[in-house]
Amino acid sequence: SLVQSTAPIYPDVYDVFYRDNVFKVTLPLTFESESAISMESYKLGLFKESAESMLYLVTETLARGRRQHLTEKTFKPICLRMPFILVGTQGSLKYLRSYGFKTFGDFWDESYDDEQDNYIRIEKITAEIKRLCNLSPAELQQMHQEMQDILEYNFYHFYI
Repeated sequence: SLVQSTAPIYPDVYDVFYRDNVFKVTLPLTFESESAISMESYKLGLFKESAESMLYLVTETLARGRRQHLTEKTFKPICLRMPFILVGTQGSLKYLRSYGFKTFGDFWDESYDDEQDNYIRIEKITAEIKRLCNLSPAELQQMHQEMQDILEYNFYHFYI
């Protein structure tokens, strides 16, 4: 059991697993049909689709709560040299930048990353995607050309 004065490591999930400071949840060690699920999310794919796309919309494993958690999902567009918008918990872009990566605040509004309210954060992301969809192909091409330094930097920063 936990001591009352001990702060939980993950306060956003603490109440789900603990009642009266006692662990109350029994999780299965395996799930039904688990062996049939291909665990290959670490692989890069969709090269044709990526080459035909301007933007990679990353939907991270965690998009609610306070825990900072980046997975392979965030690093796929970096490896594909693609610009991205990150749907994650508040501060996910800031967390990514703390590792030395660059993001795209010079090209679109990344203030969504600071938004504490999960629903408002999603609304801000949606509004920014809509704005980008209203740009002409020439504007998008110019933007993509201007962000090449960031795309190359992130790619080499990941691999070096």
